Amino acid sequence: MNGEVDAAVSSLGLEITTLTVIFALAVFTAGVLANKASNIMISRAVERRNGDAHAAKTAKKLTTYIIYPITFVLVLGVFGLPLAHLGTALGLIGLGVSFALRDIIANFFSGILIMINKPFKINDQIEFEGLSGTVRDINIMATDVKTYDGRKVIVPNSKLYNDTVINNTAYDERRFDVLVGIGYEEDIEKAKELALKALADSEKVSDEHDTVVLVSDLNDSSVDLTLRGWTRPSRANLLGATSEVTQKVKEYYDEEGIDIPYPIRTVFMEEEK
Repeated sequence: MNGEVDAAVSSLGLEITTLTVIFALAVFTAGVLANKASNIMISRAVERRNGDAHAAKTAKKLTTYIIYPITFVLVLGVFGLPLAHLGTALGLIGLGVSFALRDIIANFFSGILIMINKPFKINDQIEFEGLSGTVRDINIMATDVKTYDGRKVIVPNSKLYNDTVINNTAYDERRFDVLVGIGYEEDIEKAKELALKALADSEKVSDEHDTVVLVSDLNDSSVDLTLRGWTRPSRANLLGATSEVTQKVKEYYDEEGIDIPYPIRTVFMEEEK
């Protein structure tokens, strides 16, 4: 039995002696200490930045998956495994690790790129894949988004970095439209004048951009006007501006007797025969 083991070891080109065993144990111990040191540094870095404990735990796992395979290959090198075999072993280990951790690695590096390039930041309001909300936290692996109806959504960083994300608060102001319909018999120019007055009198509408009122459509029962203005980009300001403008238009039209028609439907009833 010992002869078969010796033959297998000899075929791999390994040299197992007392000295190589001591060196191998030293290399293995160094690997363990390196892993512990990296864990301590990660914990301290996360603590200094008031980071998330979950992100620290994930980063520790990632470094462990990198340090221990390298340590294993170095141990084989101490025993005299030929460089060709070492390269093959390292390649196979790297392939296996990268395949097993492809999502973790993608999220990890995407998180770093998000923090560097800053396509969005904490408190920005974003839209992605039909969801919209406010960014509450950006971790190494995932981003915490609070939807407008109060739900918490954890989004992997690779999805946010590689897919299309709309940042609604990236700029200082944002345009909004309000649609108003008037009757066909009404004076369009008078209606446009009052609509512009409603935009000008609304406190939430910015005066740094020109407001405009356009005739946008001719419906069955109304001539549609689009009131276009600018406001602060947050969702609260957007809703407040559209509500304020809509209310003022209604008030001004009522004062001047301009009709805002509702849809008219004609129903034909068949007589019984």
